[in-house]
Order: sequence, then C-alpha cells, then structure tokens
Amino acid sequence: MNFQKEGIQDRARGAILGTAVADALGAGYEFKPPLAKDIPVVFKSGAFDLGEWTDDTAMMICIAKAASRSDLSQSLDAVAEEFYSWYASHPKDIGIQTRSILADVSKNPTAKKMLVASIEFVAENERAAGNGSLMRTAAVALPYLSNPELLGQVADAVSSLTHYDLTAREACTIWTKAIRHAILFENFDGVQLAINELPAFRQTYWNNLLDEAEASAEPSEFTKNGWVVHALQAAYKAITMTATNTPEHFVLGVEAAVRVGNDTDTVAAIAGALLGARWGYSAIPASWLEIVHGWPGLNAADLVDLADEITEPIWG
Repeated sequence: MNFQKEGIQDRARGAILGTAVADALGAGYEFKPPLAKDIPVVFKSGAFDLGEWTDDTAMMICIAKAASRSDLSQSLDAVAEEFYSWYASHPKDIGIQTRSILADVSKNPTAKKMLVASIEFVAENERAAGNGSLMRTAAVALPYLSNPELLGQVADAVSSLTHYDLTAREACTIWTKAIRHAILFENFDGVQLAINELPAFRQTYWNNLLDEAEASAEPSEFTKNGWVVHALQAAYKAITMTATNTPEHFVLGVEAAVRVGNDTDTVAAIAGALLGARWGYSAIPASWLEIVHGWPGLNAADLVDLADEITEPIWG
C-alpha cells in the first residue's frame, strides 16, 4: 500500500488515462463480433482517427473540467454546461439517451433541466439503463479521494443527469467507489465493498450479477453490453480473468475487454478506468500514450495535467 503522494498521483492519472487509451483502443472494434484470442489487439482507424478517443472519454473530460472549477457536491451546473458544450461541438459519436437529454435542455443547460429530462426519459422508455454514465466514472472519483462520504452521493447525482435509472446509478456508485479504493489501496476489493454499502435487497441483486460474471467462461458472454449490467459484468470479468500481481495486468485486462465485441470502446473504457486506478499511469504502454488524443484537441499529457489539477486540492 502506498499512501505517498507520488503513488496516489500515479494511480489517479492512471484512472483518467486508463479510460482514454482503452476507449481509443476499443473504438476500432466497436459493433463487431468478439475477437479471437489469436488475433492481436491494435489501434485501428474507422469512424474515429487512429488513437482517437470517443464520447466515453469526452464526457469524462467534461466532468473533470467541471470539477476543476467547482465543487460537484454543491452544484452540477458546471457539468451540465460542459456536457452541452461538447454536444454543441457536433461530436462524431453520442449515445441515443444522452443525445435525447441534451437536446431537451436548450442552449442554457442546468443540472436541474438535465435531471428533469433524464427522469422523463426513464418514465417514457423501458430501456433506460444504458452504459453511458458508467463509462465516465474516473473523473467523478478523483476530487473525492479524501472524502468518501460525498463520493457515493456525487456519483449517483452525476449519473442522474443522463441516466436516472436506479441500476445505472448504482453501477456508477459501485465503480466510482472501486476506482477510489484502487487508487488508495492498490486492489480491486472496492467493488465488493461498494456493494456491501447498498441496501440489503440491492446487495443480493449485484452479488448475483458478480457471481454470474465470475462463473462465465469469457467476457464475450455478456453480449448486450450496451446495457449497463452487461457492460459492468464484461468489464469485471475481463479484469478478474486476467489478474496478475504485476502491472502487465493493465494491458491484459484492457485487451480482454476489447475482445468482447459489440460496445467494445465502452466496455474497455470501464475496465481501463479501474485497471488504471489499480496499476497507475506508469503501467500504460508508452506507445499507447503517444498515439491517444481527442476532443477537445487534447493528448495524454493534457489529461495528466487535468488529473493532477482535480486531485491537487486533497494535498492542501
């Protein structure tokens, strides 16, 4: 366990950059069948340029930028503003649910407007538990490394802006708490610890899902991974099935997540956030960091600066 600033800072950077590189790596395989184990996982261009991250990382950046200028536990208006600014830039990719919410809030977005639209979306749609809020959790965890009491509250609230469904909100709370735990304690126990903090009947629900993931042969069994449940199960399985006691686990876990097929960039981004939080920025291959880039004209070095900016207050 390393409570020194250098170690925590490395792992905090890892959560942000782990999301970005995994997202960019998975983008070349999105909506394709599972990838055979004998085929190498490499960066590919397609809808996105070579090494370019998608909406998964872009929305995480929005949250990080908002966290750099405001306390998210007090107001999420800055997040709403950043989300809308990204939406107004006409991104190459945006989830159906997220697009619907942002289209409803006009040019003067507020957290309240987004929440109302999000609640209405759940009321009007049977399938409102998409993975679109789980993919961006790394940036929620970082400002609250020293304040776990607020972390669950903020994770739930940030998810609610676009994904108000209870299962989506709980998934974000579990993963965000797990990211914080991995940064501080260098293990993946935070997933179970977060579940243990849920109401008893919801603990049973999520424990059954984790048991199902652990009993599966491959992450690709969770084929409906546009759904937040299968996305979390696939990412969790990719992490656990490749577990080692060395930083090489980062690459192995991310590659396993990319191989799942279908929503590959998002499953990879979810896994990459937690793997990066555990193993750190230093575990990410330099060749991956050199190529990764994306909206709004940032690269890996810029994301390091952003991660440092939103974690720096904890050292005050």
